[in-house]
Formats: sequence, structure tokens, C-alpha cells
Amino acid sequence: MFEHTVPDKWFPQCAVFDCDGVLLNSETAWNRVQRELFQQWGIPFTPDLEERLTGLSAHDVAAALAEFTYAGDMTDTAAYSAHVQATLGELLEIEAQVISAGVELIPGAQRFLGYLSEHMPVAVASNSTAQILDVKMRTYGYAPLVRTWVSSEDVPHGKPAPDMYIEAARRLGCDPADALTVEDSAAGAQAARDAGTKVLIYVPDGDTASAPAGYGYFESFTDPALWDAARTWVAALEKARAAEGAHSPEDEPPLVEAHA
Repeated sequence: MFEHTVPDKWFPQCAVFDCDGVLLNSETAWNRVQRELFQQWGIPFTPDLEERLTGLSAHDVAAALAEFTYAGDMTDTAAYSAHVQATLGELLEIEAQVISAGVELIPGAQRFLGYLSEHMPVAVASNSTAQILDVKMRTYGYAPLVRTWVSSEDVPHGKPAPDMYIEAARRLGCDPADALTVEDSAAGAQAARDAGTKVLIYVPDGDTASAPAGYGYFESFTDPALWDAARTWVAALEKARAAEGAHSPEDEPPLVEAHA
């Protein structure tokens, strides 16, 4: 199943992918990390709380947990900030252990991203911290396929703010309006939409009714209809480049600031 409302004459000049839940099956692992830490503090990890936290940065999750666990004076901002940072440290330590233990690739995602990267610059934008995202990119084989990756520490505000997608497009030398993005969470989809990109929503369970708003929905990266659309977009991009005398990504040097 692949359906979309991308305008017929539009085609992407770059692509930006979310990481957790799109490239790596780490969303479930990340939820497990959150659940473990909340339960350590004796806080029920309810479905409503899980939905509230889905797609947020580690710092924002730590801040949410701190709201439940901070027992000091809320007017003492320094003490509260220190509590948030300590909570964040615990969260990242557990996440690092989970990532090191291994997570699975989303079936077909690496091949699809690799195909696009042969024809246009590609980036990854994730609410992970810089260190954790770097490990994910290098450990699971995505680093050689992308021009850059943007973490929550590279921009003023993580998802659902649009900063991350705007920065990724900037690094790729691409207008956000010409960017194809792939997301799976409400926070990520909002970030991609507000940045002005054309966002496709990965819905592995096929429940598009409850999926966030986007320009298209697909259940699998191996869907022939998704590949047909990608090939059509690539053909249009190559035709436009030929008319302008432009070059393909493989002819361009790597970005100096990539992975900064």
C-alpha cells in the first residue's frame, strides 16, 4: 500500500530520513528505555504517557520525567536544571546499552535510502543526541550512504520544531520545499511539515487513520508502488539536471561540515 498527494510536477532534490522507527527498529527499544527509567522512579508508563513522549528528544523526555520526580523548589531553576541533566544522563546511559546490544534494521530501508543517495544528497535528522546518533549511523551501515546527519544537539529545538529539517536541507544545499522527508511519529511529521518539506509517513501496521498528516503513507520500503514513485521522481530530477547542466551527487565533494 502506497498512496500520496504529492503534486504531479513536483520532484525532490534532496531527501531527509528520520532514524528511530524509520531506518532502525529502535523506536521500540527507546520506548523500553523510557519505560525502565520511569518505572525505576515508580511512575506508571501509561499508554497516554507513551504517546506524549513518542518522537521527543532525550532532553525533552528527561524534562518530562523530572516534572514527576523533582522534589525541590521549582523557583530554584539551577537546582531543577541540574535534576533534569542528571535524569538525562541516566536515560542516555540506558539507551547506549540498548543500542550497543543491537537493534534491527527496518526491512528495505537501507536499500531505499541507498537508491535515493545515488541520485540526490541524503541526510538523517534525529532527536537522538549527537553521540548516540553517530553510533547508530556508523554501527548500522548508514554513514557511507548519507552526506550528513543532524542531531538534537545541532539545532536550538528538536522535533516537533522544524529546526532539524531546515538545518538538514541547508547542509544539503537544498530548499526545504524541494526535500522529500520520511517520518513515523507525530512529532517528527509536524517538524517535517512545518519545515515545508514533502513528508511521507511510514506506517508499518497500515493504520493510516491514526497516522500523522503527511503527503503520503506506506507500509513497507519494499512496496513496488513506493519504488515506482521514487524512480519517477529520480527521472524527473535527472531530466531537470540535464537541462541545467547540473551534476549528480557522486560528482560532488562531501560536505566539510558533515556530521559536525
